[in-house]
Order: sequence, then C-alpha cells, then structure tokens
Amino acid sequence: MSLIGIDARFYGEAGPGRYTKNIVTHLEQVDKKNHYIVFLTKKNFELYTPKNTNFVKVLADYGWYTFAEQTLFLLKLLKYRLDLLYVPHFNIPIFYPGRLVTAIADVIMHEFSTEEGTTLPKPYYRLKKRIYYLVVLMALLRSKKVIVPTITTKNEIAKYYPRIRKDKFVLAYEALDPDLTLECANSVEVLSKYGIRKPYILYISSMYEHKNVKRLVEAFELLVNNSQFDGELVLVGKKDKYSQEIYDLVSKKGLRDKVLLPGMNERVDDQSTVCLRKEAALYVFPSLKEGFSLTPLESMVHSIPCVISKIPCHEEVYGDSAVYFDPLDVNDIAQKMHIGLTDQKLREDLISRGRVLLGKYSFTETAKITSQVFKDVL
Repeated sequence: MSLIGIDARFYGEAGPGRYTKNIVTHLEQVDKKNHYIVFLTKKNFELYTPKNTNFVKVLADYGWYTFAEQTLFLLKLLKYRLDLLYVPHFNIPIFYPGRLVTAIADVIMHEFSTEEGTTLPKPYYRLKKRIYYLVVLMALLRSKKVIVPTITTKNEIAKYYPRIRKDKFVLAYEALDPDLTLECANSVEVLSKYGIRKPYILYISSMYEHKNVKRLVEAFELLVNNSQFDGELVLVGKKDKYSQEIYDLVSKKGLRDKVLLPGMNERVDDQSTVCLRKEAALYVFPSLKEGFSLTPLESMVHSIPCVISKIPCHEEVYGDSAVYFDPLDVNDIAQKMHIGLTDQKLREDLISRGRVLLGKYSFTETAKITSQVFKDVL
C-alpha cells in the first residue's frame, strides 16, 4: 500500500480540467489498494467529493504556472512524504525530489504562440514562455513515466526532445466526459435563447490560432455563396481576444446573421453544449494540431456526422468515422462540409461508424493503464 498524491488543481476547468476530473473519478473505481491525497484549489474544492475512502482531498490554493506553484505548493507536497506524485499536466514543481509521473496531452505551444492574444506585457509573456519550455523539459527529465493520449503526441514530443528515452512514454487514450453525454430535454429553449435556427453547422472549442477558425469562416462563406447553404454556422467558445477577432471578421464579411458566436455574450455551459450538439446538422473541426481532439467524439455520441481536418492526431483517433479535409484549403473545407450536409448515405455511414468508435475509448481503461503505471513505478 502506497501514498500517492494527485495534483488536481485543474479539476473542473476546461481542457486539462476535464481530464483531471475524470482520471480522479475513475482511479477511485479501479484502485482500492493505494491511498491518495487529491490536491485542489479553493475554487474547485467543493466540486470533488471522494467516494472511495482511500481518497482524501486537501486544499492547495496555488495558481498554476505561478511562483507559488514552484515554492509554496512544493513545500505542501513535501509535508506529506508521498511515495509518488501524479501531475496530469506538464506543470510540475521542478524541484520536487520524489517519484513523479506526469500526463502530457500535447506540445502545441512549441509550434503555435498565444502571444497575440495575451493581455500580459509582451516581455513578461516571453519570459513565461521560456519558463514553460523549462518546465516541460524538467517534467520529461524528472518523470519516471509520461502518459500521452496519442502516438501523435509521443512523436511530437520526440521531435522536440529527441534525447528523452522512448520507453518513458505510456499510451493511454482519452475518452468522453460523462457530463457531455447526457440527454437534453430543452433543446428548443436553448436554441431560442441563443437565436439559433436549424439547420446549422457546429464548432465548439477555443479560437486560438491553431484552431484555424478564420479559415472555417471563409469556407462557410463559400458554402453559402456557391452551394446556397441556407443555414447557420455556430461557433461556441469563450470570449477573449481570439474570439473577438473572429467576431470582427464575421462582421467585416457581413455574416453576422449567418455566423453566431453565443459565447461572446455569456459562457455556454455543458448542458447547453449537449443540446447544441444534439440539434446540429454537422460538426466541423478544422484544427491544425491537436493532442487527442475530443470535441468530434463528443458530437458523435449524439449521432452527429463530423467533418474534420486531415492531421495525424485526427487520423489516429478517428480512422474512417469522419470526413477529412485539407485544413489549409478553404475550398476543400467548404466542399467537404457540403458533402457532409447533403450525402445522406455518407451521413448514415458516419453516424454508424461513430457509434462503433465510441466503444474504443473509455476512462475506465485510461485509469487502469494509469494505475498500472503507478504500480510499475512504485
């Protein structure tokens, strides 16, 4: 019996927060032997209630990517004399001296900068970016094992860090968040709230540069003008500089009545996104790079055909269950959206293949692999 710490400070947040929530929940189910301390911030402390008596939550109210993370959080970790620390992200306290396992979802920031969208002073942002590179390197060097969600991510890491031992990496695919598989009883009300009319094409994610949303808008304009598509494009994401740029582009093109950004007015919650997926005619995801790319899978669970970018991650995760386009070719994006909307036989095939694909990914299996990694390291 060992004492394992989990850095769950992201619990309940978007992105790594979903992974953290689900891996903690499912580790409770698969590991009845070891004892766990789950470290949480004040914001998310009440979101998590342990159901396994071997799991105990502890307050660790230190922001991620901060000096406090590297100092005060480190001191708190040392206090508990853990046999192993699991960090389901790359942001380790770099001076932590004990056994360490990390999960690294991607290294997208190595290729795509978020500098244009930051509200930080540029010199400070660039300093933080250098620290990011250092922390990722230290996580790779210090970790006994690194869990990755795809072979694509493993290959990307190897490209930037060729001297890291290949046997350090363990593949554990991600899976659906159960919160996004619920039924929607009030979809008419949700569509009315956001002024959305059917049919519509749906996109749900952030609007960072690598998400390629600008080309999606340009492709949609072609779809409207060349294929006479009479529906809407609904872009769901948080309000920030990137989404503001897309909003400005939509306005400039005179598409405000055809391209809707409901997240610009208020946060679109999980229940509403379930309803939006359920009623969509097509889900489109044009990203240039991903670590696993969950949002098409989250749409397949609601029997929505998906048209996505032809990138290594997508081909690995989705196989023949989606239609692919060249994400750099606006005409190809528009053409594949048109096919996805109008070819009924293809739509039925995609829905059927999507149902089969859903059975491939399970957080229970991810947790079992993670638990085995802990066992091997210990």
